[in-house]
Amino acid sequence: RLAICGSLPCQILTLPTPGLRPTKQPFHYQIRDTSHKAFYLRDNSLVAANLQGENASQEEKVSVVPNRRLERKRCPLILGIKGGSQGLSCGTAEQPRLQLEDMHLIELFYKDEEAKRFTFFKTYNGSTHRFEAAAYPGWFLCTSAQDNEPISFTSHPGEAAITDFYFQPK
Repeated sequence: RLAICGSLPCQILTLPTPGLRPTKQPFHYQIRDTSHKAFYLRDNSLVAANLQGENASQEEKVSVVPNRRLERKRCPLILGIKGGSQGLSCGTAEQPRLQLEDMHLIELFYKDEEAKRFTFFKTYNGSTHRFEAAAYPGWFLCTSAQDNEPISFTSHPGEAAITDFYFQPK
């Protein structure tokens, strides 16, 4: 059994017998930046905006499974959307670039190196969280101060880009 770490209520993912795949689904969270912008899909890109009224239904929940191969104290989480059927990858280039890849998070739970590009170390700071790319130390998931801009990465947290997020179970 593994606990999703951090200050969130403890949720347990029961591991199946070796060789068998789990029947459980990923955990699902609402994620908002500190300007209360939510994530949504636009032209196969993940963007952030203040979604209100009719647009509120476009919000993408973030799906999560733990990465059991990386240091648990750093709270390594494999992140995705679409109920866990698409992973948030930071790619394999010299610098990270957010990409959506068709990859079931539960399958990534069992993969070692392949899962790393989908893994983020979650840190907690009071009421907000930061997500550092495991494959790119020092690079953090971020949103722009402007609405309708793609989710990306920054190596300068706390400057122009927003790197702090509210992260609540759904």
